[in-house]
This record gives sequence, structure tokens and C-alpha cells, in this order.
Amino acid sequence: MFDEFVVVDWSANSTPKRGRDSIWIALFDGHRTTVENHSTRAEAERRLGDIVDRSRDRRTLIGVDFSLGYPTGTASALGVGADPWCSTSSMITEMVVDDERNANNRFEVAAALNERMTGEAAPFWGCPPARVSSTLRSTKPPSFGPFGEWRLVEQRLRRGGLRPFSSWQLLGAGAVGSQTLLGLPMVHRTLRREPGRVHVWPFTTGLRAPEADVGTVVIAELWPSMMSPMAAEATNAARVRDEAQVRAAAAWLASVDADGTIGELFAPDMTAAERAAVEREEGWVLGVAG
Repeated sequence: MFDEFVVVDWSANSTPKRGRDSIWIALFDGHRTTVENHSTRAEAERRLGDIVDRSRDRRTLIGVDFSLGYPTGTASALGVGADPWCSTSSMITEMVVDDERNANNRFEVAAALNERMTGEAAPFWGCPPARVSSTLRSTKPPSFGPFGEWRLVEQRLRRGGLRPFSSWQLLGAGAVGSQTLLGLPMVHRTLRREPGRVHVWPFTTGLRAPEADVGTVVIAELWPSMMSPMAAEATNAARVRDEAQVRAAAAWLASVDADGTIGELFAPDMTAAERAAVEREEGWVLGVAG
């Protein structure tokens, strides 16, 4: 279905950084895997833009390791348009300031979104003491209001004994909320770069295998921790765990494409109501069974 696979380990660092907890990009071109380590989000976004620009003669799948959506009801609480995912990601893109040196306003954005949604320090939570305010706390709120803490896909993972993090948690080991706030603008800009060629699964494709014509770029959400056995094997060729995970994820995508089963990953079985929530607002993790 695809000719190349790109896996991105995003970062929410506020200063340039390489190595552990920085940005890693693995690219499998059909023959070999190369891995790059970028010190800033701006640099990494330009690199991804280059990959999109030169992919006109191939089919490309880009996997990102942060949430692409929020629990159902988020867009309604924000008072944005009829297309929940697009409207929410557009709003976040307009609010986020993220400069060439990684300085960003993610905690201020989270506090402003909380103010708009609930007027309280929820549903976003987790920040340094200096960023605590009436609408953002360092500790988990007692309630997440009408949204709930988890998307449907995270509920599914938890029932399977796994421990994903909530999109609302901004700080702490393993937290994904900050990466989501700073990664969604990159995805939104990449989609707007060439909306005819770039697609974001399942929001612009539906919960099905995308039509991967030559020149197509599909962005999907991954959870590298699901691939821990493969990551362990890749560690021998890697300097840090993040590098091992992107290598393993790229290898996994290539292997399921080679055996002809990758299309099944895009079409998990679920009810009509679940499908509507996933396609319109929440998103799904590629490879999680319905």
C-alpha cells in the first residue's frame, strides 16, 4: 500500500535539545531505515515538509506519537464549528506560539482552553509551579466535566491491560498532552500545505484504508509502546530508547505492509456511534483492534 514509512517521536522541550526526549524521525524507504535527531520542532517540521514535497512519486505513511484528537465534546465546549477535529486543531494552531528555539506558550494555551471550556482548572492539567493559575493546576482535577479523561481508543487499550496517558495531561513522565498541543499545529499546517495529497487518518479519510494513490501522504497516530518487543530488538542499533522506538515502529509498519495486512489496521471494528466519534473528533491509534 505504501512505498515509504516515516515515524516521528515528537518533543515538547522548551529549548533546543538532541538525544533523549528530543525529536527523532525514522524513514524506511523500502530498502533501509535512516534515523535523524532534530534539536527543534521548527527544524523537524521543515524536514517533514521536505519529505512531503519530494513524495510525489511514491506513497508515504507518516506515524506520529502524540494524540491527534481529544475526547468527544471538546469542540462543542470550545464553541467551534461543525467539523469538530478540523475546527479544534485550527483553533490550537492559531493560539500556539512556538519559535525557532522551542520557546512556546503551551501552558498559557492550556489555561486559556480550560477557561473557555469549563472556567476551571480542567480538563487540561499538569504544569510547573510557576505556571499554576486559576485555570491550570499541577495536579489532576477531581473531574473532567462532560469530556471524560479518556478517548475511546485509550479506554480500549486500558481494558487490554495497557496504560496510555490522557491527552489532557501536560507534564510528567510519559505524558503526551504537551506534545499534542505542540504537534497538532504541525499536522494542521502539513495538511493545509497540500490538502489534495496529504490526509490525516481517520479525520479526512474515514475509518478505512485510505486510497493510497501515487503521491499520497497519510498521517496517522501511533503508540510506540505497543511495539516494545521490537523496540527491544532495535535497541542494539540505537543510542537511546527514543531512537529504538522509531526504528521499531518503522520496521513494524513495513512488515505489515509487506505481508498485505496493513489495510486492516485502518479499519478496526466498532459500533456506528463509536465510529462517528472517532472519525469526527477523537481519532484512533493505528494497530489497536476495534
